[in-house]
Amino acid sequence: MSLSLFRGRFPAGPSFAAVALLLGAGPLARSQDIFPLAQNQAVRGLVEEALERNPDIRASRERTLAAMARIDHAAALSDPVVSVGYEKGDAWLPGGGADTGPRVAVSQELPYAGKRGLRRDLSTREADLTRHESGSVALGVIYATRKAVADLLLARENIAIIQDQRSATADIEELTRSRYAAGLAGQLDVLRAQAEVARFDQMRTHEEGLVASAIAEINRLRGQPGGTQVDLDLRLTDLMARPLDLPSLAPLLTRAHGETPEVRAATTMVERDRLVVDIARRNLKPDFVVSSAYAFRGSLPDRFMLEVGVILPAYRKSKQRLAIAQAEAELRSSQASQEAMVLRARAAVEKAYADYRAAVLEARTIEHEVLVIDALAVESALAGFRSGQTPFISVLEAHRVLYEDRRQHAELLFHILWHSALLDAFGMERQSS
Repeated sequence: MSLSLFRGRFPAGPSFAAVALLLGAGPLARSQDIFPLAQNQAVRGLVEEALERNPDIRASRERTLAAMARIDHAAALSDPVVSVGYEKGDAWLPGGGADTGPRVAVSQELPYAGKRGLRRDLSTREADLTRHESGSVALGVIYATRKAVADLLLARENIAIIQDQRSATADIEELTRSRYAAGLAGQLDVLRAQAEVARFDQMRTHEEGLVASAIAEINRLRGQPGGTQVDLDLRLTDLMARPLDLPSLAPLLTRAHGETPEVRAATTMVERDRLVVDIARRNLKPDFVVSSAYAFRGSLPDRFMLEVGVILPAYRKSKQRLAIAQAEAELRSSQASQEAMVLRARAAVEKAYADYRAAVLEARTIEHEVLVIDALAVESALAGFRSGQTPFISVLEAHRVLYEDRRQHAELLFHILWHSALLDAFGMERQSS
């Protein structure tokens, strides 16, 4: 068993490529997938199923489609106004007198040049915001699925460790009873061994509850009915035979700065608020109303009329100027929020990277040093107990330390999966509800 560390290129996973497509990410984002099980067929299948069936993703996708449909609507002219009237002259009926007959008029409001284009650009930015939200939701679903897989693998690995420990302790209990029957051990030693064996049933029950919880979370994320089985063709300790990437921090920070959906959304929000300022300033310009009318005038010639009206910003001090001041304040707020989000994204990646790196190095130490020494200590204690040179309590203590260290090693392997999944999600634990 080995836990090797190296720097290198990261394989591109289909699940991460799907997210990159949602985010509009560049080659850098698609070329890095730190999660060690990204290429495992079973895990990849769960992630792809979640991306396809998760209702949160479907809802965000529909919100994006709705926002994109609003783009043309925002730039469209207002609906024309059609009016029909009747003018009475010398008589009631048309033709009965001069200047008597129906009248039809059409009017259309025309905004000042550039206003419609600004509104289209504003609606486009708002659609971009929903796309960034969709990317964030997809990243959250992938992270939550991978985290639930890690929870499931840890619980199953702990059950396997408990079974091994129970079997080893049962052997010790049998050896102790044999020595007790021969008068070489006390009854207390037998009772202690039996108590240790009984304790493992309670520990197994707890871990089985964690298995059920992890399966429930995976089924929720992939939109499957409750109780659907989750088949994984691997154990947590299989990570020890895999090369684990320990990349440098700089490219991860670069990727987070350019591809984190929340950072991109904050940048888009600044662009949107700049457009709001431009629109508010453009509202100082007048809009126009063009009207055309036709009137049947009986014995008189028909009348055609064309009018051009101007909507003047007459109350600019109490209306347009205040709108400009409000828009500029909101722009400054969004710029500050963008700076805060960049800092938050950087800190999230740095923290996740530190946790991932520590888990990899600690797991390597336990695997190559601590567990080897623990195994030798157990063998020595058993040999001494058989020969009568080592007390029974030393045997139990050596076994307890060995299996505690195995559980700690499994916990570290879980942290490797957890924090690598978090790094692929740009360090942010997004809630998927």
